[in-house]
Amino acid sequence: MKKVIISTVLATTLLVGGTASAAPSNQYVATDSDTFWTISQKLNVNLADLMSANPQVNPQNIYAGLVIQLPGSASQKQSWEAKADAIIATGMKQLGTPYVFGGDTPYVAFDCSGFVQYAFNQNGFNLPHSSSMLSQLGTPVAKSDLRKGDLVFLQDTYTSGISHVAIYLGNNKVLQAGTMGTREVKISTYFGTPYYDVHYAGARRIIN
Repeated sequence: MKKVIISTVLATTLLVGGTASAAPSNQYVATDSDTFWTISQKLNVNLADLMSANPQVNPQNIYAGLVIQLPGSASQKQSWEAKADAIIATGMKQLGTPYVFGGDTPYVAFDCSGFVQYAFNQNGFNLPHSSSMLSQLGTPVAKSDLRKGDLVFLQDTYTSGISHVAIYLGNNKVLQAGTMGTREVKISTYFGTPYYDVHYAGARRIIN
């Protein structure tokens, strides 16, 4: 009973003194069950960046109350990556949906821009159903700077000018409602595929 009373008094003293106040937004207070990995997953922070921001912390000795510094770019990185992941997750649910020109109906039929419009607009965007119009949005991106969620375009396929759009996944893969091979929503290898290389028309970044 005495121990309980002392503990209660101590806890009250800490709270009143401010020692137990919430950590600043650039810090995280660890628990006994935490590791750098679990913290990176909880906060959607890159593991290497998290460890680099805490060179004084022994990865094998993370304990309750230890203050972990968060990388300065964590909030920005979390924002665009979370948006891209949500859009891709929405699109992945449509794998196998048939390609039909003009299609814009989930689980029924999509064309390329109808699919992109659906995946983005389900996650707070307001994109048009037109690959040509999509190619004018956002900012241009070089091949070497592509990241997941960017839009990549083909030109002069079934008609002149911009005629196809796909969502870049990373690792030279795209998610698209395509007609080459199987006519459906699918994942395709992009650069190094002769048809895509010949008709490649650039990329745009809409997710910031």
